[in-house]
Amino acid sequence: MNLIAFEPHFWELYQDFDHYYLSIAVDMSSVVSCWDVELTHEEVQQYEHRGRVSIQELAKTMVAAAYKGDFSAMESRLVKSYERQAMHAAYRTWRHSLKAE
Repeated sequence: MNLIAFEPHFWELYQDFDHYYLSIAVDMSSVVSCWDVELTHEEVQQYEHRGRVSIQELAKTMVAAAYKGDFSAMESRLVKSYERQAMHAAYRTWRHSLKAE
């Protein structure tokens, strides 16, 4: 698992072989909730063709729905606990590599 793209304080994109995972921070002013979801095959193809902009649009769409009280797009594809742990480990490795530079 590797962190391959991110928007500070908003989202992080991870890749593990053919699987892509998105960690999104939803700021509801009084609380920030973090959601870790797996990208669909179509979203992966969009990322491969359009790059970072496709992830920015996806994250904005999910956050806009959450602001309206609709968390279904995120709830329906939450990652498994071992995937979340791998994402967190990849983030820690990435942060550690920054300190080493």
